[in-house]
Amino acid sequence: MKYRIETQKPNIYKKKLRSEILGMDLKLWISMKTRKCIMKAGSLDNYLLNTKPKNIDSKFGLYLRDLLRQKQKDPENFVL
Repeated sequence: MKYRIETQKPNIYKKKLRSEILGMDLKLWISMKTRKCIMKAGSLDNYLLNTKPKNIDSKFGLYLRDLLRQKQKDPENFVL
């Protein structure tokens, strides 16, 4: 009998997403499941702000979430 090890790779693509709160386009590596969740939430900003931190599962995603919260708290003095 022949055995072969098959590995599955994650379905990850580089996508360009717009953040309305930060006012900029971001090129991010995201999975298709995350893309579907972003589309369901309505935008990248809504997804990051309304999703629990344990479900974001990315240090960069949590960093973006913190930036969005800082911008919402004090938009005049926020510098990126």
